[in-house]
Amino acid sequence: MSKHQLIPNRPKQKRSIERFEKILNTVEEILITEGIHAVTIKEIARKAKMKRPSLYKLFPSIASIFYALSERHIDKFNSLYINNTEGVDLQNVSWYFNVFIDLFSIYLNQNKAFSFLFFYLDSLPLMKKNDQHNKRLFASIILQTLTSKNIDIQADKVYVASQLCLAPLSVGLREENYISPRYITEAKKAVLAYITSA
Repeated sequence: MSKHQLIPNRPKQKRSIERFEKILNTVEEILITEGIHAVTIKEIARKAKMKRPSLYKLFPSIASIFYALSERHIDKFNSLYINNTEGVDLQNVSWYFNVFIDLFSIYLNQNKAFSFLFFYLDSLPLMKKNDQHNKRLFASIILQTLTSKNIDIQADKVYVASQLCLAPLSVGLREENYISPRYITEAKKAVLAYITSA
């Protein structure tokens, strides 16, 4: 699939922006009620009460819809994380990871559609200015915060720690369709053990 087919055509006019958002909202509804494999252009058009050519004008493929929806949630979560860490002046890396784990668990539990997409889209590149995967992008959110606090830590160490914290959360979602405190505790333990190791 070419990169052109992955990039949504972001509208500028108010009516088109409303259509764009309506499509994303419809896809979230389908994801929650019927699952990721039920998301088709035909089903989106039917539920959104739109014609298929109108959808294709904004989204050249299903993948482009998933990217736009994923990007919407990643931007929201990024703002949430920054807002909850910006006034803090700690040098404790574990604290920033713990806040990340708590906030991300709550966010995934409250946004089921995004939780499906986050783990489903892991192997597909995100369409920001870089080609980072979703999980690597979340590591960069933590790294950006740590850097802004003048905390010296290697980017690779942050990436591995973020993978260690996301693994139990993924298991929790898969096993219980919910991230319970047990999996949050496991994620925090894994990160602490790694961060404090040599």
